[in-house]
Amino acid sequence: MNQTSGFIFTGLPEECKLFIMETAVDKLEAMFQKAEADMEYMEKRLRLEFLTSAPENGAAEENPVKLLENLSAIKVRHAALCAQVQEIAAEQKQSMDSIRAHLDTTVQLVQQLQQTADVEIPPLTETEQESAEFLGLSVNQNTAEVLMSMEPSAQEQPQSSKEGEFEELSEATLEAVPRSVRSNVKLADLNAFYKQLHEHFSPKKKQWCPQFAEDEADEHES
Repeated sequence: MNQTSGFIFTGLPEECKLFIMETAVDKLEAMFQKAEADMEYMEKRLRLEFLTSAPENGAAEENPVKLLENLSAIKVRHAALCAQVQEIAAEQKQSMDSIRAHLDTTVQLVQQLQQTADVEIPPLTETEQESAEFLGLSVNQNTAEVLMSMEPSAQEQPQSSKEGEFEELSEATLEAVPRSVRSNVKLADLNAFYKQLHEHFSPKKKQWCPQFAEDEADEHES
């Protein structure tokens, strides 16, 4: 009796604890499997009731099964349309950025050519100024830098240019222009446009059209 009364319970062995835990996990897994099976059974039962309660050839709005099928098809189509809209928006943004870059380059080149040809540049109207600000165009910016870069030095000018003859811009001269201005400009197109302006404002043009020469003389006198 003394030996039995002196026994102290120290707890279950580790093997027993692991066995009890494993059994509890198995029971929990079985409960989840049963719940999943019950939900599948309920879904099939509801679908069967829908089919039997609604006429097969009835209107779609009266058949819950057809409504669910139509809803699934609508969701798939909606997702596809959303993806297409995102692609269109990205392409539209890319196109607008490209248009802004080309338009900005064109505006700066026109300003440079106007000042090189000694043409009076009228100020922008309120509508033009709002459009330039909306498109983010750098109007009247970097004009002096462009002119200094495009203007050949006195040593590089041949005798023919001093006599009023047209001189094409060289590749080196175009390379001196900031990259943001010349990135989308071809030298051949620029020379063709520059030649047209030169012929329009050349001394021969003034001699051929006396009225043009008189108007310019009046402007210088004023």
